[in-house]
Parts: sequence; C-alpha cells; structure tokens
Amino acid sequence: MTDLFIPAMPVIRQEFAASAIQVQATMFGVMISFGFGQLLWGALSDRFGRRPILLWGLALFFVSGIWGAITQQMETLLLTRVLQGAALGASVVCARAMVRDLYEVRDGAQVLARGLSGLGLFAIASPLFGGFLTDIFGWRSNQFAIASVGMMCLLMVWWFVPETLYHRNAKATQWPSLWRNYKKILSHSEFLSWSLVAMSTYGGLFLILSGGPFVFLQVLEVSASTFGAVIAAGSLSYLLGTLVCRRWIARYGLLGTVRLASWISLLIAVTAVIFVLFQMQSFFFTLCLQMLYGLAHGFHQPCSNAAAPGRFPEMAGTASSLMGMLMAFAAVATGLYLSTSLDQGMDGYLWGIGFWGFLLVIAVRMVLPRMVLADEKVQ
Repeated sequence: MTDLFIPAMPVIRQEFAASAIQVQATMFGVMISFGFGQLLWGALSDRFGRRPILLWGLALFFVSGIWGAITQQMETLLLTRVLQGAALGASVVCARAMVRDLYEVRDGAQVLARGLSGLGLFAIASPLFGGFLTDIFGWRSNQFAIASVGMMCLLMVWWFVPETLYHRNAKATQWPSLWRNYKKILSHSEFLSWSLVAMSTYGGLFLILSGGPFVFLQVLEVSASTFGAVIAAGSLSYLLGTLVCRRWIARYGLLGTVRLASWISLLIAVTAVIFVLFQMQSFFFTLCLQMLYGLAHGFHQPCSNAAAPGRFPEMAGTASSLMGMLMAFAAVATGLYLSTSLDQGMDGYLWGIGFWGFLLVIAVRMVLPRMVLADEKVQ
C-alpha cells in the first residue's frame, strides 16, 4: 500500500502547499507507527490469538483510509497515515506469528518467500495503478483504493482465515511477564543477529521509498507515471528475488542464502559510492541500482523475518514485534538522515544506500557466522 501512495506525494504537496518535510512525514509516520505499533499487537496476539488482532487491525486500516481520503488538512492526513501504519503493523506481526505457529523455521522461511512473491505482484501493480489514479482522478482516489483493499482483506480473513494459536498465554500482556519475555528475546544472540540483517535491508528499503520521490521527481525530473514504473521495476526485481530465494533456502539453508545474496548487497554499496565519487546522475543507472536492491531484499527479508523469531514459538507474536521495533529504529535513523541530506541532491541518497549495503554485508558476513546456534540447526 506504500507503493500505491508514493506517486501521489508531489500532488499532495501542491494541494496543501506543504513543505517537502511535511510530505515526507506521511511516509515517515507510517514506518514509525508500523514498527512501534507491533510491540502492542505482538503481545495482544499472544494473549488473545492471531485472528481477532488481525481483524481489528484491518478494520482500523479501512477506517483510516477513508478518513485520509476525505480530510481537508495536511495535519489530519498525517494522522491518518500514522494510523494506517499502526494498523498495517497488526497485519504483519500476526502474519509472521501465524507462519511460526504452523511451520518450523526453514519451512517458514520458504512459506514467507512464497507469500512475499504474491506481495511482489501487488507491489508491481500498485505504483503503476497509483500513478494512473493520481493522474486521472487525483490523490484522494489513492486513499479510497487503499481503504478498499483493507476492506477486501478484512472480509477474506473473516471468511477464510482460521485461528492458528491454540495455546494462548493469559499473562502475555501483564507487564512482569512481558518484561521477562523482552529480556529473554533481546539477550538471544541469534535473534539479535538476524534482526540486524532485517534492520539493514529494511533501512535501505525505507531510504529508497522515502528518498526516491525526491531523487526521481525533482533531481531527475521524471513524471509521476514514470516514477510509478520505476517503483514497479524495483518490485519486479524483488519478486524475482523471492522466487529464487525459495529454491536457495531448500538447497543452501537460511545462512547460505543470505551469504550468497550479500554479494549483491556489496555490489550495490560499492556502486553507490562510485556514483557519488564520479558525480553520476543517470536515470538508467539509478534505476538499475534500485532494482538490484529490490533483488537482494527478496532474499534477505524472508530469511531474516523467519529466523529472528524462530527460536521463540511460545511467544512468536512478541518476538516478531520486537524485531519490528528494531526495524523501526532503522527507519527513524534513515528518516532523520534524509531530512538533513536531501539538500545535497543525489549524493546524500546514494551515501545512504551505500551505508545500508555495507552494514548488511557486515551483518551477514561477520555477525551471523558467530551465532550461538548454526543456521543448519534451525529446523
């Protein structure tokens, strides 16, 4: 749904006479509430089950989408976007936890990769559709479309998705128990190692989604529809990554898969630095860079998202939410960086991609091999 909204950002800025920072905050607010909201949803899903929390989250997503479509104030639009992010957090944390309820870690990673392949198809169509809606009907149509998707998902979950948590933890939301669970999870080296991978790949993705509109629409001066095609191209490469990831997991395991994919991340980081040093501002090469990032993300995301909470099946919701919070820290850091670096034009954007690429390589090549338990034992 983020991809559907992005092509409308320049039009929103014009209609509300908003600053670039205010418009960027509509993305930043979603990512922050998405990450930190998971702390609430995770514990609630361990206490009350996955299905009711998923339904409440989708209902909030629908309502916030309608509210955002009819608002006449920039501040209210920002509030609705924050609510959308929080609601989206419920869907993601419950989905991860449901996969852990039903599958062991390696099988769960393959299931996540399969599901993310389907998500990749939506990610391909969303920016193209979003650009079309913005050009023909205006930005409010994007919000109505987002709300419609929320309602369709709500009805599908209501009719077709059963509960997967059969042993609920009545103490999951009690502070003493919750604090003990947090300490147990955050002291586990394997969880922290995989979470660093998740943070690194997510930080770079957030930078591309938040900084991309500025780079392509203002620096490279492409149209909203063309930028929608740029996002779709990145989503297509992400889809390819998830498809190959499923085969690599079966052959090489989780650790072997991300180690192979880290070569792509290294290429991205080195290329970004070269672009800065030689002052290259090419639409084609920048597009290729983003497509490579989408490809690598298709490997790193499902592996890290399945492995990080994998050691805690009895509190999968809480573990998944903590990983989401750590990913939110990456989004916060990236957002703060972008707020001060976009004045440098493409240089700040490329330095950011280089940073997250190198950090991802370090996480995979230096941190993960030192895990307490080897990946091959994560079954």
